[in-house]
Amino acid sequence: WDTPIHVDAASGGFIAPFIYPELEWDFRLPLVKSINVSGHKYGLVYAGIGWVIWRGKEDLPEELVFHINYLGADQPTFTLNFSK
Repeated sequence: WDTPIHVDAASGGFIAPFIYPELEWDFRLPLVKSINVSGHKYGLVYAGIGWVIWRGKEDLPEELVFHINYLGADQPTFTLNFSK
């Protein structure tokens, strides 16, 4: 099996690593390519904020990268905003 895995750590991503450090659910597993957490659940921040990280640049889907022209240069970004 060589199926890439995304870990949805929305609820426990901020606490599981500290409560159960021996639990392997993160990048210690070679097939885990991305992990997300939600800041509004246990991160003590406003609702609607979250983060996603990828193992490496090659794991970030090109479809999520937007190229914008800023000060005459191409600036690739993958910041997403769904608040509007």
